[in-house]
Amino acid sequence: METQQRIRHWAAGDASDHERLLAHLENRPGDTHELIAALSCDNRKVEAGAATLLISLAEQLPTQLEPFIHRLFRIAGGSDHQAVRLAIAEALPKLSLGAGQAGRLAFVFESWLDDRDPEIKRAAMTALVALVPQRPSLGPRIRQEIERRAQAGSPTAIKHGLKLLEGLREF
Repeated sequence: METQQRIRHWAAGDASDHERLLAHLENRPGDTHELIAALSCDNRKVEAGAATLLISLAEQLPTQLEPFIHRLFRIAGGSDHQAVRLAIAEALPKLSLGAGQAGRLAFVFESWLDDRDPEIKRAAMTALVALVPQRPSLGPRIRQEIERRAQAGSPTAIKHGLKLLEGLREF
């Protein structure tokens, strides 16, 4: 089985397959590009598994993802798959981003605030707040946006917004 097929097979598999894939990527970091490609391979099961693995990789081996930040930005801007978007919102703020990258990513996440899916909105708000420590100048803009969205939202959105605003106090 070739590398691309093996990685997609593991991505679509269960937790033990995901552990195998993470171990494989730790030993062969050059294959990380195949995991990134699996995020937009037009197979929802593979994409969802790759999304789960993206989060694990961002937590365990973030430097392996940093060469792929630009590809992940493109996927973030073009994906309509909820699992992929949620994973990107959780994973990308964990990477070391330059000030310009954090700013561009903030625009992507701000566009997600208009999504119909409340989970995407909530993830976008959380990701925006997570970007502020890397680019503190985003703090006032993000605070204002979260205040505005929380006031216009459901009771759950208000509660989530207030919790996020607590994290922005120092910025």
